[in-house]
Amino acid sequence: MMGAAALLIAAGLSSEESAQAAQQPSQQCQIHVYPAEGVHSVGEDFDAVHQVDQDLHHYYETAGRSLDWLTPVRQTALLGAMPLDEFAGVSPAMKTVHAESLSRHQALEPGPRELGTGCVLDVMLPQVMLERGGLAGRSLRLFGVVRRYENGALVKGYSGFAAGSMAGFQLKSAADADSATAVVENAYRTAVETLLRNSAKPPRK
Repeated sequence: MMGAAALLIAAGLSSEESAQAAQQPSQQCQIHVYPAEGVHSVGEDFDAVHQVDQDLHHYYETAGRSLDWLTPVRQTALLGAMPLDEFAGVSPAMKTVHAESLSRHQALEPGPRELGTGCVLDVMLPQVMLERGGLAGRSLRLFGVVRRYENGALVKGYSGFAAGSMAGFQLKSAADADSATAVVENAYRTAVETLLRNSAKPPRK
């Protein structure tokens, strides 16, 4: 099983500067969102076998077809329907959900993804995992990087993990495929919302 996910504050700001940025009133921001390259799965035996996607292969075999869970195209559709500005604590100006997917390495590269004036919020969601543990229920966990810029200068950065429960998940036959897909997508929405709300919180002192 993967190790515990640590919340990481993205590079660049002192605690005092971050606190000042967090206390600023909500402002209109251009939001740019980038999906992951796809979803992977990991079970409680990961430390022993070091293999991913065994569960995904099993689910798709049970369904009798590839379910194409959380492809970049499907992620962009889900993200486009979500009030990301509200979750991130900014006022909407424009939201662009990019078709370009990012790897974790790309998301952690410094600097804005798009040049812009005023407030620009980059929301990068490069890693999505379906997790199954022996002592815990199934969950979806994503890693994200959220950075806010003012006229190209970084004013606040956040990176970390967030999870969504997959309670009620069942895929024992092809008839379960649609309901299982709904559980996965709801867990994705929950994880995205949690990540953005966490990114909007003032840093701990």
